[in-house]
Amino acid sequence: NMDRLASFGNDPFDKPPCRGCSSYLTEPYIKCAECGPSPFLLCLQCFTRGFEYKKHESDHKYEIMTSDFPVLEPGWTAQEEMALLEAVMDCGFGNWQDVAYQMRTKTKEECESHYMKNFINNPLFSSTLLSLRKTKDSRFAEGAIPFKRHFLNVNTYLRSLNGFK
Repeated sequence: NMDRLASFGNDPFDKPPCRGCSSYLTEPYIKCAECGPSPFLLCLQCFTRGFEYKKHESDHKYEIMTSDFPVLEPGWTAQEEMALLEAVMDCGFGNWQDVAYQMRTKTKEECESHYMKNFINNPLFSSTLLSLRKTKDSRFAEGAIPFKRHFLNVNTYLRSLNGFK
């Protein structure tokens, strides 16, 4: 099991195994908000069973780790935003048919209009591609989910523009 943890961190989309059962973590999963500095992660099964280990207790505050939520507009999850940016990087800007084929969940028209609206014609997001690319290229040894953090910051910024707290 130490081998799995040691090799962890070469890819920002890698996740260490569940601390309870050592299974591969799939979203959504649980991150303890009180244990650290290295992330204490549990699958939903171990979390609902109330798994405890050393300092970790079942009544600790926790975060639900997922990218399955809308961020820029309804109907597009963070996961899909990520996939769209990946597809545009892989297929090249303007190749919407290939982008849609790689996306699988959206039509070529949806991909093009969403991308143009949110990443090209919107000054707030002109820097988003750069920061996403930087995030993708950096290495997350501590196992953070880079895009979730990025999109939550964007979401917080949007809410503040709209006068929400």
